[in-house]
Amino acid sequence: MAQETPTRRVVVPGIVVTVAGAGAGFAVASNSSAADPKPPTAAANGGGDAPGGEAGPLAQLSDVPLDGGVVLSDAGIVLTRDSGDGIQGFSAVCTHQGCLVSSVAQGQINCPCHGSSFDARTGEPVAGPARTKLPPVAVTVRDNAVFRA
Repeated sequence: MAQETPTRRVVVPGIVVTVAGAGAGFAVASNSSAADPKPPTAAANGGGDAPGGEAGPLAQLSDVPLDGGVVLSDAGIVLTRDSGDGIQGFSAVCTHQGCLVSSVAQGQINCPCHGSSFDARTGEPVAGPARTKLPPVAVTVRDNAVFRA
């Protein structure tokens, strides 16, 4: 019986998962030092529970540029802002093959892996191979800070 050679479509995702897992393991190991007993900050834990059980902010409103945005890699979220205080949240994971998007510029959220771009206001794909919009992440603004809703 002939043995089949794995295709690129099988091998590449396996490599990506392996590298991502190794990176995540390294990040967890480097953040779990006994010499550093402080609890993680809201920025480090992606706006999760801060001490006291209250959800910490993802970012300050002033951190998100007008008519632009910011990628919060640790939280896996992209925050975009209109010309006022309107904030939208989207998953930072590209819907094409799971790369993290890298920037927000000229009204578009950009993925560096295969050139996909998404509309910064709606998350709809506007260029590249991605055909599915970025999933929305519910966010709200309170006291000039952005929180998960």
